[in-house]
Amino acid sequence: MQEKMISLQLVAFLLLIPLINANHTCSPPPCQCFSETTMICSDDHMKALPEHIPSQIKTLIVVASGISKLVSRLNSTLTKLVLLNNQVHTISPSTFEGMVGLEELEISGSPLMSLETGTFDKQENLTKLFLNNNKLRTLFPGIFDSLEKLEVLQLKGNVLSSINGPLFSKLYNLQQLDLSFNYLSSIDAEQLSGLNRLKVLHLDLNQISSLPADSFNANPQLKTLSLRGNKIIWLPRGIFAQLNNLEELNLRDNKIEELTTGLFPTCLKRLNLKENALDRLNSTTFDGLQCLTHLDLSQNKISQLSSDLFQNLTSLQHLDMSENHLVEIPSTFFKSLSLIKVIHLQKNKLRSIEDDLFSEQEMMSQLYLSENSLQSVPYGFFDPLDYQGLVQLQGNPWHCDCTLQYLYEWLNYSGNSLENLSQISCASPEPLKGRSLISLDKEQLVCGNNRSSSTTSTISLETIEMTSNTTTTTRKECTLQEANGAISIQCKLTTCPHMKLEVHFHSPDGRNVSYSMEKMWPQNYQCFNTTVTLTL
Repeated sequence: MQEKMISLQLVAFLLLIPLINANHTCSPPPCQCFSETTMICSDDHMKALPEHIPSQIKTLIVVASGISKLVSRLNSTLTKLVLLNNQVHTISPSTFEGMVGLEELEISGSPLMSLETGTFDKQENLTKLFLNNNKLRTLFPGIFDSLEKLEVLQLKGNVLSSINGPLFSKLYNLQQLDLSFNYLSSIDAEQLSGLNRLKVLHLDLNQISSLPADSFNANPQLKTLSLRGNKIIWLPRGIFAQLNNLEELNLRDNKIEELTTGLFPTCLKRLNLKENALDRLNSTTFDGLQCLTHLDLSQNKISQLSSDLFQNLTSLQHLDMSENHLVEIPSTFFKSLSLIKVIHLQKNKLRSIEDDLFSEQEMMSQLYLSENSLQSVPYGFFDPLDYQGLVQLQGNPWHCDCTLQYLYEWLNYSGNSLENLSQISCASPEPLKGRSLISLDKEQLVCGNNRSSSTTSTISLETIEMTSNTTTTTRKECTLQEANGAISIQCKLTTCPHMKLEVHFHSPDGRNVSYSMEKMWPQNYQCFNTTVTLTL
């Protein structure tokens, strides 16, 4: 991964070299001017930095050279020095003494194993320091003490196994710190002391297994904290208590088994818990997170859900619960999520879904239900979904009988917004096994004798009217069928932004029954044959 990243950086720089303006001359070779203020040097025979740099040059970039030691004292007006993918393994403490105006320094992609204290003593104006993808094993105390103006420090992709004491305590203005891709086994408040203005902290892909409760107490301005790809099993209550400004927390790819109540700060907007070992969630786990907009719980072991788990997540817009062990979802589970737009439930074990599961999700535009164990969907299930929304349903064992007629009609109308439409196929009954649902005729979706076949209704229908805009459809334009105690009424309409259905009939036992339904759709909604099913 690191080698690939270094190679891409190298290629990017090498591609720039042919574009250098030949009108600008720089000496000595093999350096060339990229612009009036930027010089690029790239030659594997180059053994030292150029001694004489023109005064107008502010940026020096040295790429893929043969330089192994940095020992010369450069007296220049450089503000930016980039040493990328060189052979540097030794840097003399006096190397940068003459570069007092340096604001940005990068030494990345080299076999550099250590830096002596004093190396950056004259770089009081430095604001950005990148020491990525080297072989740094340790950082000596005091190495960064003179860098009080430093705002960005990146040390990712090294072999650091520990941070010696308050290494960063003098970096009063540091806002971004990246310690990813190392071998750190722990981090505590002392190691992060002095970083009162730190806003972004990356500790991804280390070996951290536990964190003290006060780990981040010295960093109250943190907005982004990433601990992805560690070995964290448990997070102590109060560990994020001082992080009142935290907006994004990434805990992906750890081994977290349980989340304590009150763990997360209330200002959080994005929370990533993907690829952990969570098997259950307490009903109060997410209490107080009214600002949360994105929640990722995918690739865990969650099998049961409390109906009020998300009752406080009133701002949630994106939810991913894919690749868990969910068999069912309570009918009121999403009730509080009125702003939700995207829901991922694919690759679970869902056997059925309630007809009103998404009845209040009027803003939902993407729903992923693929690769579950669904055989049918309730009538009207997709009605709350944006009619131009994106839906995935493939990979379910659909039972293609009369109970799937609603889905069939909905697919025919909304097919252009479905992904992998042709892969929504029948698993049963046997004659239709393997057939794409959309390729069938509706008449093939019938219930066999074992499900009580459809018969002509014995119920006496008195009146039926369906009103669409100014058009009234009468009984003559509607059909009526009865099966398994359910009455199916189907009428033909052309437009139906506003539809009202009224049915009046009496049964053989003398009861008078009435049914009324009213439905609003988007203004340009086009109708197909509309079916209403009444169950007696």
